Amino acid sequence: MSEKYKVAVATSDGITVDSHFGHVSSFSIFEVDEETGIAQDIGQRDVTAACSGGQCGGSVESQNAAKTSGCGGHNGAGSAGEPSPMEQIAKALSDVDYVLVARIGPHAIRALAKYEVTAYDIVLPIDEAIKKINDFRKKIRERKHI
Repeated sequence: MSEKYKVAVATSDGITVDSHFGHVSSFSIFEVDEETGIAQDIGQRDVTAACSGGQCGGSVESQNAAKTSGCGGHNGAGSAGEPSPMEQIAKALSDVDYVLVARIGPHAIRALAKYEVTAYDIVLPIDEAIKKINDFRKKIRERKHI
């Protein structure tokens, strides 16, 4: 029996990986059969976008920095004990193995890593991006068996 894994994709059109992690309000979720490489769209995962209206979740200072830096200024901090927007998205995606986005910052990568989710920034059609991940997984598996 072949192994299956999940991939969350940031896409605006359902065809291409083309959206920034912090701007996404919904991820397309795919289940991939590692043996065949067939990816099945199993639905959407709604999240609250961490960056909206020029505001990237976090402190006032990080929001001000985000206004001038194109969303690169957030520091991942939430308010007084609250998880940051990046951490909330990471938790919502904690059951997937990979996240494919057009762009992702270090704070989001760290938030996902807490749940052992690997993020890749790649701009390709979804099927090509998933094929690359599947090919990589197969190579790793083959190397472990040598």
